Amino acid sequence: MQPDLGVMEKDNEFLIPVSGLALGVHDFKFDIKDDFFADLDYSEVKHGEVTVDLNIVREELMMTLNFLINGKVRVVCDRCADEFDIPIQSEQVFFIKLGSDEVEESDDVAVVPADQHAYDIRSLIYEYIILAIPIHRVHPEGQCNPEVLALLSHDEEPDDDETVVDPRWAALKDARIEDN
Repeated sequence: MQPDLGVMEKDNEFLIPVSGLALGVHDFKFDIKDDFFADLDYSEVKHGEVTVDLNIVREELMMTLNFLINGKVRVVCDRCADEFDIPIQSEQVFFIKLGSDEVEESDDVAVVPADQHAYDIRSLIYEYIILAIPIHRVHPEGQCNPEVLALLSHDEEPDDDETVVDPRWAALKDARIEDN
């Protein structure tokens, strides 16, 4: 009997069935909220609303997991250091090979025994969300904190009246260099 992931306990909501999953196509949906990120001590993201649509194609010796990730997460602006919600969207594919072969795993392939009951995709979802966040994280134009922007654009060059010249260089100002 295939477990119903919609009513599984919170601890098990990210376990997808392996041995009990029938051949064919299966769809799952996960709503990622703040509690998902709070459970991960190492997470740079603490707030978000993300929907993960997971399409699993179960074959005899392999499962193909197609992730479609849409939503928003709260990040710190690289320009003004205020937090803001940034939209994310990503499509990722992950493969689970079934069997006990000594096959080398990679970033997008895992090998699990065919009789394993479930596979935890929590870390995959977190990784795919983090990878969907742009490298350059700035507010949309005109939404940065104006006080911080004013401080950043402040003219830091002294006025001509305030220009202080090191006396060692001042002596060289009047020196004449002749070409030989």
